[in-house]
Amino acid sequence: MKQKTLVYYFLIFAISFTLFLPVLNLSFTYAYKKITIQHFSKRYLFSTDNFESVLNYVAYKAFDFSLDEANVIVGEKPFFFLGNSHASIIDKTKGTFLYADKDIKLWADTLKKLQEWYENQGIKFILAIAPNKHSVYSDKLPKSIIYKEGKTITDAIVKHGLDKGIHIVNLKNVLKQNKEEKQLFFHTDTHWTNYGALLGYEKSMEYLNSIYKTDYKVPKYTSTEINSDGSGDLTRFLKINHFLADNYEKDYSLAFQNSHTLCYGEITKANTLKGCTPSIKNQFNQYSVNTNAVNQEKLLYLCDSFGLANSQLYSKTFHTVWRFHISYTHGKMLEKFLQENKPDIVIYQVVERDLGNKTILDDMP
Repeated sequence: MKQKTLVYYFLIFAISFTLFLPVLNLSFTYAYKKITIQHFSKRYLFSTDNFESVLNYVAYKAFDFSLDEANVIVGEKPFFFLGNSHASIIDKTKGTFLYADKDIKLWADTLKKLQEWYENQGIKFILAIAPNKHSVYSDKLPKSIIYKEGKTITDAIVKHGLDKGIHIVNLKNVLKQNKEEKQLFFHTDTHWTNYGALLGYEKSMEYLNSIYKTDYKVPKYTSTEINSDGSGDLTRFLKINHFLADNYEKDYSLAFQNSHTLCYGEITKANTLKGCTPSIKNQFNQYSVNTNAVNQEKLLYLCDSFGLANSQLYSKTFHTVWRFHISYTHGKMLEKFLQENKPDIVIYQVVERDLGNKTILDDMP
């Protein structure tokens, strides 16, 4: 008899919850303009996304807690951080990520050969490390996560690489030194703001000039603070972005003092250049031509998603810039591309959490 009663209550709950979902989802469509009438479908009506978003938002606002800590960590408000399921980023931050010294040595040895391969062809080479938000805003992490500066795998890789003579510039320090001046990372996203990207770009150019005793110019600019909404990748993981105000975030718009005659084109799968138009397409496998650049050299820019923000700066800096996602390139492709296009400089930029993985090693011809 007791089992029948439990089954009865379960059925009542299941039916009630099933009827509750459409009401909740329709009310969300009405309340939030970001959720449009186009979502009226059977799948949307009975989706649990909005129910999850309510639970996640309540946990965040009331308890400073993430119900999905594998993807998102809640720090000091209003900061969100990437969780450990992404490249073991929390373990790397805490200095508990296990690695073998021989693997770091192999990585450095191979990267040294890659650098020599470029330089033997008269091409300047640097590797820039875009820092994790955890490293720059370590003071905003929850108290349970203590950043072990100087004891992480990043520190081991950089030290070993510099000892090998590899041209590595770690952008963490310049961002930490300036983080009180302006917002350098989005609160709701893993990526840096345009101003954070600007600091990373300027430090990379300074390092390039220092290593090769060159005098590449940097375009003059002014920056203006602007607002943006809180729809970063971290709040999208938690499905709470529609709860946040349209002016939740700060970003920066850059205005360049000199006029630039720019066109952009697509690099096809066959690595041929397809068209060139003034319209801006901020994407990978793209090239730009700037006839009024402050330097007339040609740059091959191999980067990850952090490179989207500062690629506009490189496009204003050099006559020609080819931009590839770092995971797209490989040895044979690079060898052919270099022979055909003859860049003067190559910059690898990789986010800290992916430093030391096989992506760069795969570029070895």
